[in-house]
Amino acid sequence: MQVTIVPSSVSGQPYQLFTTYLINGTVAVDAGSLGLFGTAEEQSRVKHVLLTHAHLDHLASLAPFLDAVYDGSGDCVVVHANAHTLECLRNDVFNNRLYPDFVQISTFRPPYLKLNELRPGEPVQVGELRVTPVEVNHVVPTLGFLIEDDHSAVVFPSDTGPTDALWDAARACAKLKAVFLECTFPRGMAWLADLAKHLTPDLFAAEVKKLGRPVRYVTVHLHPRHRDTVIAELEAMKLPDVEIGQFGTTYVF
Repeated sequence: MQVTIVPSSVSGQPYQLFTTYLINGTVAVDAGSLGLFGTAEEQSRVKHVLLTHAHLDHLASLAPFLDAVYDGSGDCVVVHANAHTLECLRNDVFNNRLYPDFVQISTFRPPYLKLNELRPGEPVQVGELRVTPVEVNHVVPTLGFLIEDDHSAVVFPSDTGPTDALWDAARACAKLKAVFLECTFPRGMAWLADLAKHLTPDLFAAEVKKLGRPVRYVTVHLHPRHRDTVIAELEAMKLPDVEIGQFGTTYVF
């Protein structure tokens, strides 16, 4: 399995302002920066988008991405999300105000997209990948994903505070190779992490212990303003198998 953290900062700085992970060039986890990625040909290879939740940094470029790859053939992108996120797409994005209503247009013309509701704990087959959605602990209904192929598995918890169900699923997966785990705020802003349902380095370390065995932890979703502080605090803790995610890098598992 190949996973790329899609860059989202045009300044060249190592900031993850928007979130997209690209798997094997064909499946995207979130669409924050998906529509800004690569060439038209590369974007056209993406046939499935898994949305973790409805916050803008995770779906900001979904609509222009769908517009860019649309070819009128009916071979369209499938967008997978929980019921809350699908409702937000229908009411708040494709509403003929913020963006043309691709959902409605797709009912009488070759579709721009198809919507598929994900239910926590119910695995779905997405191309060659098996995806198990699991509820995590965020301020809106949010899914983390356990994603497997024949040889490996990777976990994407998405935005979350301390959580348990996803780690239960991860422990049951013998071929788990990596977790792309957020660490948003420094420990001095633990009050905000609690309010916004995110992790600090201390909370990150506590989450890592829940798995109970070593895997590779790729740290993501560091707040741009506090990135250097979060990295320094994590490095001082000397947690094993923890690294800072690199944008544009393709990780192979």
